[in-house]
Amino acid sequence: MRVLVITFSAVVALTLGVGAALVAASETELPGVVRDPAPSAAGLVFDDHAEGDDPVEADLVPGPGELTLAYFGYLSCPDMCPLTMSDLAQARRLVGPELADHTTVAFVTVDPARDEPEDLRRYLEHFFDDGFLALRARDDAALEEAAETLGVRYELEDHDPGERYEVAHSAITYVIDASGAVVRELPFGATPEDYAQVIEAALTD
Repeated sequence: MRVLVITFSAVVALTLGVGAALVAASETELPGVVRDPAPSAAGLVFDDHAEGDDPVEADLVPGPGELTLAYFGYLSCPDMCPLTMSDLAQARRLVGPELADHTTVAFVTVDPARDEPEDLRRYLEHFFDDGFLALRARDDAALEEAAETLGVRYELEDHDPGERYEVAHSAITYVIDASGAVVRELPFGATPEDYAQVIEAALTD
């Protein structure tokens, strides 16, 4: 049984982000929604810290016949981020190794001031999947551009320097195909089976 503790981040994210980002429901039976026109992740560049402190350039656009499932969150998130990462890891197991090999999960931090590269790598590798990408925007402007392009919403809680704070954020997983288009968006609450169904449909059509 899943128990969700509703906190500042969860309450504000649900009112601030989900409704704003998801504007048009799909007519298909697949979970999630689509937008018309679909946003594009093409041209959004990040630093990939999965291999070490010296980052390599990365984007969210997968190769032909592949998918990227991108999620914007932060390491101190008490609820939505770890639950979503766990569900995505389970979804990759559900679809089997062949489809999983063509599916990349990218975690993009919206709290780069606290989320150091080593912490991002450790968080994803030890708790979820060592194949997940650990991405940081190169600067605040790049993060804002990505958020604006995809419809991500995030807001840091007011805090004094050195004080613990939470980040209100939309909790949407963006399914991106080889053209860079966001072909489907799944909000927080989607199950591993939902993600698996979308992956299978996108990769076997």
